[in-house]
Amino acid sequence: MTTAAFPTPLHRTVLEVVLTELRADPDVRGILLAGSLARGTGRPDSDLDVLVVTALEPVRPAPWRSRRRPLPVDLIPRTAEQWRSRFAPDRVGDESWGYAFLDGVALHDPDGAVARLMADAAAIHAGYRTPAPVKAHYATLWAHAVPKMRAVRRRGDPVETGWAVAVLTNELIRTLWAANDLPNPSLDLGACQRHLDDLTVPAGATELLRAVLRAAPRDALRLQLELVEDVLPLLAAPGAARPPAGAEGGAYR
Repeated sequence: MTTAAFPTPLHRTVLEVVLTELRADPDVRGILLAGSLARGTGRPDSDLDVLVVTALEPVRPAPWRSRRRPLPVDLIPRTAEQWRSRFAPDRVGDESWGYAFLDGVALHDPDGAVARLMADAAAIHAGYRTPAPVKAHYATLWAHAVPKMRAVRRRGDPVETGWAVAVLTNELIRTLWAANDLPNPSLDLGACQRHLDDLTVPAGATELLRAVLRAAPRDALRLQLELVEDVLPLLAAPGAARPPAGAEGGAYR
């Protein structure tokens, strides 16, 4: 049926049932398996992520979305144009659904709708440039945050340090993708891991981010500061604020 790796027989059985129902719906133009099963990293407790290309804008709740299953199934229906419009985010915090199509497995594609969306996702991501206001947002954020990070590190309180690292990791990941002119992925571990090697700047960013994610909070905060210092020149427009080298600042809050 697919090249997906199924962590349990139940996953395969439930997906077969879902596909049978969807293929019988005349409004369905294509079906894509996404998430961990499509990436081959599914576990026994993984849910099924199924993206549906519909001919008409879906009216919720659709009967095949509300049916109870023996394991979680996340069915998301959109028209091809609705999916395509989500491939090139242009606002802070928006995420690209293009990664789901780049990493997904086509399950049902009688008219080529899914294949076209996969090709569009690849082309849009290849030509994407992070909007200047988004880069400016992250440059400003770190200009304010870095002095406070330094102060947290100097004080050395373990709770404060752990909290700061947890809060800032999300922002650091989004900043790196923006600096690399890549659409932000969803903050799903699998999606981020799959595309970590897409980061080419600053030099060593991929391995340094992996080190941040593996490190104890005190070391992670130090590594975050190193990475931010390297990435800021890639974000700042001429005359943009840079965090002063000796600034103290208060706690990050």
